[in-house]
Amino acid sequence: MEQKVRILEEARAPNTTVSEVLRPHQLDETTFYRRERQAREGAREALEGRVARNGKASDREIERLEQELEKKRRLSAEVVEQNLELKRGL
Repeated sequence: MEQKVRILEEARAPNTTVSEVLRPHQLDETTFYRRERQAREGAREALEGRVARNGKASDREIERLEQELEKKRRLSAEVVEQNLELKRGL
């Protein structure tokens, strides 16, 4: 992991080309740009607070999921109640 980050940083250093950095590491540009994209996405998620440092969901994400679950429970209860009323009417 450390080496991957170091390569990303080296490639973005001033007066350096990506090709120069990748050649000694025997990496192709496709791999480099994929790793760079993944690093950006991970940084974005961390900054938005979606994932805590230990990889577990943040408190905000847990709260959002709990609210969503409660909403689904209420909807399910309504459907069951409507179903029972329809059965009683038959």
